[in-house]
Amino acid sequence: MAARPVIDALAERGIEVEPTLLAAQLSREALASNENRLPHQSMLRLWETAAVAAHDRSFGVHVAEALPTGLTQYVRLIYDHSDWRLVLEPRQVRLIRRVAAPAPQYDEFSLTLLLVRSRQSSGTQWTPEQMAFQHEGSADNRELARVFACPILFGASETEMRFAPSILQLPHRRSDSRLLAILTRYADSLLSSLPSRGDLVASASSAIARQMAKALPSLASTAAAVHLPERTFQRRLAEYGASHSALVGEVRRDLALKYIGDAGLSIGEIGYLLHFSDSTAFHRAFRRWTGEAPTRYRRRLFEQSRQP
Repeated sequence: MAARPVIDALAERGIEVEPTLLAAQLSREALASNENRLPHQSMLRLWETAAVAAHDRSFGVHVAEALPTGLTQYVRLIYDHSDWRLVLEPRQVRLIRRVAAPAPQYDEFSLTLLLVRSRQSSGTQWTPEQMAFQHEGSADNRELARVFACPILFGASETEMRFAPSILQLPHRRSDSRLLAILTRYADSLLSSLPSRGDLVASASSAIARQMAKALPSLASTAAAVHLPERTFQRRLAEYGASHSALVGEVRRDLALKYIGDAGLSIGEIGYLLHFSDSTAFHRAFRRWTGEAPTRYRRRLFEQSRQP
């Protein structure tokens, strides 16, 4: 349970826990069972309130580093609103998550924990190539810089960790294939028992992609396509930590990465197909998505495909 580290960290620092629980609208009874699933907004309030109580801007980072040593598709077993995606590209890997309302402490905790656990399990002090957070940076980001040791962007369109593909090949120092098989079967059975959470998001994304063939989708047009009133559609997307504008951006990005590999389409034609106002707007968006200009990305992609 992602709430336990917060409570333990406050207790270890000698900070009264009850006011933080009260602010998050949680009780000790709710935290007592490993089977309880906590409300999304309460979880986020818990992390933010705890950071204030601890007078620690990097509370999430410090909690993640202090946890005793213990796959993205299983994150939902402890957190319903997780929607991490692992994107494999020719020269880099991108671990991505986008939410409608960023939660600085929880987001920094999650990414720090992923990095620390990976370093511990592989015995390699590797560093990401770049980090990006949706929330704005503070006056003092030294702790994040210390942990990640790479360029860090704030106010980005999505939370993201970029790293070299070779990191995925690092061996686990204490691998146990039989134990992994047992735990994977158990985790899969738990995951299949959870209520479906992605049907609306998947349907909305498909509707946006279909509409993109003719025009840039609007909230109203997509709501109509999934047969929901506009306000209901907007509210239900928010429950999944999504928004219509964010989904449009994701579909545009995915289509751009697909089209860029088609030598029959010019860069200008791709921008036109994705309904950007002009080539400058498309170039700016593509650089935000990939860190490169579309022409350079395409050239590198084609060079990679020609290598034996």
